[in-house]
Amino acid sequence: MSKKRAAEVTKSYHGLIPGLPSELAIECLVRVPYRFQSGMKSVSRSWRSLLSDSSFTNERRRCGKAELLLCLVQPLTPPNLASKAVGETLLVVEDESPQQQQPRVVGTPRFGLSVYNATMSTWNRVAFPDQQIPLFCECVAIQASGKILLIGGWDPETLQPVNDVYVLELAGRRWRKGASMNESRSFFACVSVGSRKVYVAGGHDDQKNALRSAEVYDVEKDEWSYLPPMTEGRDECQGLPMGLKIAHLHFYMNGPLSAHTMETELGFCVLSGYGTESQDTSPRGRTAGEIIRGSSSSSKLWCFTDSELKWETEDDSRKWKLDLESIQLPVTGSSFYAGSYGGEAVVMIGGGSESEGRGTMVRKTSEKWSRVHEIPFGFSTLPFSHASIYV
Repeated sequence: MSKKRAAEVTKSYHGLIPGLPSELAIECLVRVPYRFQSGMKSVSRSWRSLLSDSSFTNERRRCGKAELLLCLVQPLTPPNLASKAVGETLLVVEDESPQQQQPRVVGTPRFGLSVYNATMSTWNRVAFPDQQIPLFCECVAIQASGKILLIGGWDPETLQPVNDVYVLELAGRRWRKGASMNESRSFFACVSVGSRKVYVAGGHDDQKNALRSAEVYDVEKDEWSYLPPMTEGRDECQGLPMGLKIAHLHFYMNGPLSAHTMETELGFCVLSGYGTESQDTSPRGRTAGEIIRGSSSSSKLWCFTDSELKWETEDDSRKWKLDLESIQLPVTGSSFYAGSYGGEAVVMIGGGSESEGRGTMVRKTSEKWSRVHEIPFGFSTLPFSHASIYV
């Protein structure tokens, strides 16, 4: 701990553990696993204040004790009464027994927010105040303030696009309703940029028309503002954080993909495909990207394929410093969802056993794929969106 931070801690959190200096007490507390932190907050007001401070997570990361959570918006599988429990829940889990399910339209899926703790190798489902999260909502994380946001999607009852925003405060483990978007939308591009901004663009309106509009959300102010619209409507698109230097890119796989970029403080890219009836070139679940650590003008983009086809890119202006990596998956003919967590490419492969409903998670390290985890029943459905965050 730096001398400046140690001085701040000593002043703000005096007497955390009787007989120990505050900085040493914090060194002890940051080593307690995340699943015990909810109970720790009832010890004293000073403990509650400390554990609710975002700087506490920073100290856990500095000490190498932070836990990496992968949050997934995914369809829920029907309850399997023969399956075993899969660990403790992040919050109070909703009861998914058949007797407690609410009546719903036949054939309408239910979605939930699942959390994979990559450090502890545990799976949990987060309870939601309205019982069901919006279908096909976007999941985004704000690391600086320890928040998970669920944005837009479909109303579970009417199946119409919504403009709702739900904020999960990980420090307090509580949900709250955020300011609504200016427009209802689904299947849109969404990404967090910097320490407090979330950008959305495109998507479907209630008539399934592709939208040109774009908005930015200031998480701290809880305010939405319009951005200049895109040159054309884009739906089924994916948002990627990009560097400061911006150009117009085209991608090629089975068909062309186009990237619309926006002049923001760090850069926001909307990647969309132009498919045919026989070819689906949507980038969702096939691409993942991030700004390269230590650089504000260089970006990493992973493009996943289950064939030997390669992704290529054109950038006539040569302004965009893009590290493009085409990755062939370790399996073919399987359903998959590609993403990233902790700066590494990760892929969820659909359940290979219908009787057990289990899937597999694999991670790309250097030139090799490594099996991370067998996904238990109830969590093996392929997600619609995801985000990762340290706690």
